[in-house]
Amino acid sequence: MAFIPVGYFVSKWINIKPEYISGPLIKVLLPLLVFFNVLDAEADKLYILPVFTFLLALAMIPAANIAHRNFAKDSNPLLLRSSFSFFNIAFFGIPTVTALYGEEKVSALICIYLGSALYGDTIGYYQVAKTKHTPREALAEVLKIPFLYVLVAAVVCKIFEVETPEFMGPVLKVISFVVSSAGMLIVGFQLSDVKFKNLKLGYFSKILGFRTAAAILILGILMLIEHFTIATLDDTDYKMLFFVSLFPVAANVTVFASFLKTEEEQSSLLVFLSAILSLVLVSLAAVILS
Repeated sequence: MAFIPVGYFVSKWINIKPEYISGPLIKVLLPLLVFFNVLDAEADKLYILPVFTFLLALAMIPAANIAHRNFAKDSNPLLLRSSFSFFNIAFFGIPTVTALYGEEKVSALICIYLGSALYGDTIGYYQVAKTKHTPREALAEVLKIPFLYVLVAAVVCKIFEVETPEFMGPVLKVISFVVSSAGMLIVGFQLSDVKFKNLKLGYFSKILGFRTAAAILILGILMLIEHFTIATLDDTDYKMLFFVSLFPVAANVTVFASFLKTEEEQSSLLVFLSAILSLVLVSLAAVILS
């Protein structure tokens, strides 16, 4: 979290674009982290945990539509759906899980992240791309995303029982830290252009409060179904899934806002305020669940 104000002041002093950091993160570092953590993941969890977050992202779309109809009419409906469906599982989740459960649980979190990323990099990105491209062109844009190919390669390697080389252990720890800290740095960059005098705290509180409640309800239902049917997850897996419902809006929502050239300031505020809210909620939940 300390990297948010660092990014804010650096951006004020130096004219730096968030893409300079988000580009290498999304195209190189995060795919590397995904690939090797998939290799280390337990096979049964690899096939179950991503389903939870993929279904969560889908189910949050109706929740966003309800919010738009009732109390968030001033927000772009597409960005509102993105804000509800995209959770900052990688940048915010990795340091959270590492602090609570140790680095050995990061591979399980990456499994959880896969479902969210799969939604965001396919359905989510396609919906946004369609606002400026034909459906065929939008599909072509989706196919350019490296995550999809990394995921396929990782699953194929997992099937053939390829293991992570021992020398990659320390490297992955460094990459994990860089991804977490740089992700928060980007939020600070984006906040440097925000005019806080335009902050409508009541309006954003309703949106984020409803988003959190909807996510808890949806994940709660999914976990109950799994518990009384498949029952392969352990207590820590359930806790990590619960924490996902408390995680902030993913930073790529601001990238979508920039892509659409609309409500860039509001999207940055949503990301920032949700991060602050998540810090409080995750801390409280950690005390209660410990």
